[in-house]
Amino acid sequence: MIDGTIFALDFFAAGVPPGAIFQMDIDSLKEISGSERLSLNANKIYEICLIALVAYFESFCKNEFSSLINICPNILENFCKHRRDVTINIEDYLSLGISLRFKLGFVLSEKYDFGSAKKINSLYNDLISISPFSKKEIISYDHLLNDRNLLVHHGGIVTMKYKKQNKREELSSKSTFFDSLVISKNDFQRWMEFLEEIVIKIVNECHNALSNYISENKILLTSAEKEALEYLGTYDFFD
Repeated sequence: MIDGTIFALDFFAAGVPPGAIFQMDIDSLKEISGSERLSLNANKIYEICLIALVAYFESFCKNEFSSLINICPNILENFCKHRRDVTINIEDYLSLGISLRFKLGFVLSEKYDFGSAKKINSLYNDLISISPFSKKEIISYDHLLNDRNLLVHHGGIVTMKYKKQNKREELSSKSTFFDSLVISKNDFQRWMEFLEEIVIKIVNECHNALSNYISENKILLTSAEKEALEYLGTYDFFD
């Protein structure tokens, strides 16, 4: 925003559409994990990349959710019907001032947990009536989160809880509290491709759902909001 004028990219975190931010993050991880000069400890690199991958995806989900609200706050009518605790802190209101108009989504998204597929589905369904994850994809994402959590909270060392959560054949021979989860290049690439597909689906479905909502409810957008709506449907923003 310059001199009170709101521009299309003001509706997005860091001034970049959420899909494009995720694309940049993924490109960085591809470069790191694909290097031909990785040491004998390459699996540690893949572990770190996997942890980052989940963090980037959760950030994307939060930024996409925020952008929907920033561009068209009217959709909060749907959200409020499902969730009666939608409030704004007075200090946040006073701090943001006029920019609250296009940053409302950022403020609200901080109040919610995007830490699982079911929670993400619930939030997006209440807001814009879409479910980013299918039942099969929920199961896959839960497996990914279990791996990520084991790496973050236990250094990858297999715990009793982890073995109970993951009835995978390759885990049967691992000793609880002794052996470690090993992330291979193929493991990381498989999860990266999985989340890329989810992100592209979310980008497309959010753009279509918000466009339909605006059209059906005859909502008039400013020129900046119209441009932001088009950017919302973009994944390859910098290509």
